[in-house]
Amino acid sequence: MAQNSKINLQIWLLALSSSVLLSIPYIIPHTGPVSLFALVPLFLAEQLAHNSGKKRFFHIAYVTFLIWNLITTFWIWFATPGGAVAAFILNTLQMALLFTLFRWMRKFTNGFLPYVFFIIIWLAWEHSYQNGQINWPWLILGNSFATSIKHIQWYEFTGTLGGSLWILLSNMLIHRIILLKNRQKPIRVSVGALAAVILIPTIVSHILYYNCREEENPAEFAVLQPNIDPYTDKFGGQSLMEQTANLLDLAGQAAEAAPHDVPQVVVAPETFIFNERWSSRLQESAPQRNPSYKAIANWVKGENLSGKELSMIVGAVTYNGDKYHNASIFMEAADDSTASVVPQYYHKSKLVVLAESNPFRSGPFKFMDQLVRNMAGGIGDYQPQDIRDVFETSHGVKVGTAICYESVFPHFYREWALNGANVMAIITNDGWWRNTPGHKQHLNYARLRAIENRRSIARSANTGISAFINQRGDIVQQTGWWERGYLTGTLNLNEEKTIYTIHGDIIGRLSRFLTFLFLLMGVARKIAKKYILK
Repeated sequence: MAQNSKINLQIWLLALSSSVLLSIPYIIPHTGPVSLFALVPLFLAEQLAHNSGKKRFFHIAYVTFLIWNLITTFWIWFATPGGAVAAFILNTLQMALLFTLFRWMRKFTNGFLPYVFFIIIWLAWEHSYQNGQINWPWLILGNSFATSIKHIQWYEFTGTLGGSLWILLSNMLIHRIILLKNRQKPIRVSVGALAAVILIPTIVSHILYYNCREEENPAEFAVLQPNIDPYTDKFGGQSLMEQTANLLDLAGQAAEAAPHDVPQVVVAPETFIFNERWSSRLQESAPQRNPSYKAIANWVKGENLSGKELSMIVGAVTYNGDKYHNASIFMEAADDSTASVVPQYYHKSKLVVLAESNPFRSGPFKFMDQLVRNMAGGIGDYQPQDIRDVFETSHGVKVGTAICYESVFPHFYREWALNGANVMAIITNDGWWRNTPGHKQHLNYARLRAIENRRSIARSANTGISAFINQRGDIVQQTGWWERGYLTGTLNLNEEKTIYTIHGDIIGRLSRFLTFLFLLMGVARKIAKKYILK
């Protein structure tokens, strides 16, 4: 009995060690390499359970992954308690089920093969989770290196899933070395393989980083951070026109601070223009009826007093017929005698589940509709669009604009560069999460997108951190957290497409195919073991 208790304690301590190690890179800057061995204790715990004949491990895996989710993403609670509970439970459940499939495969395969299977199903899940109707890709393993960008410049070839593969393979090799114990020759081979797996990508990445030279093709940008509290002021404490005056004051300062002979693209935050009154909602067919839009458009076409040529991107809640959208609006004065502004729109298409979309409204999970409505307290119903539209200024600046959550999806985000964007903007409002790791993680994930596509980024956050990010993922300028202000500077345009931009998540697509083959093999071996090899 005492021996069993000791083994149980060892299993739990090992498993919970992985919870902490997995969390460290998301909380502490520049600790990405910790992820290369973070899963090892969990696999040692599973091996100990396997050797001692313990059949139940699901609850241990579930608690391990739940703690990881809670430590790294607890801040979701401040924005949506119901959504947070759903994210913690469902995300953890999927991770634990993947680990259960790995244990199932161990019954029918030997050696390193079950671990290869685990790598493949995890990568397939990460890829599928990004592209599903219900999605929460915040804890993709490759995101662990968001603050350790000198190690992962090769994401321009593989995307973030390449980082996930690197992490999983490194963990599996370390685990294998520990299990081999005194078998000298296999250990030497495995240690050599591990050294190659860790060192080659790291060396290649540093070479890419220090030899990355952006082509001189500058465009002038300004990002605005009006710092309007989303809880007390944004949707009630201040009128929309008071907020607009605040924004245009910042925009005027930014225009004055920049060179006057250079056209400037001004970027303002997500949902800045909202539905204050039904009568003045921003109809895309007649936007001038909205006083905030009208004031901003007038400023763009000549009332800014700076004498500069200006373009502006601003977030808004817009209406188009009976549908409404979380949108970005591009404004530029027409190059004719009227100097009118003809707006262009992009509609946010990766919507936050429950807060902005209801995946349970129809389909096989319709029975859950009322349950999740009760949990969330209210569900948005924004309408997406199929194409990543690119805004182009009269001076050839082609800007893709990701709205908040969209900057977390690598395969999706690349579509702007694929469609011709030579620079990117991200507009967001990160104040919902208060001063927690959430807004920092969101900012740093943008650095991964810059590397994957080699596109500079102008990031405007209402409350959060606004920044300029260059093509190798460096933050070259940033505002403070929860501070009103603006940034001005130049970003280099880039027309070249990376391997990742062109081909997307090859690793994810291949992993989904291999997962199917592995599952067929597992079923075949189970049948053979039960009926043929009896």
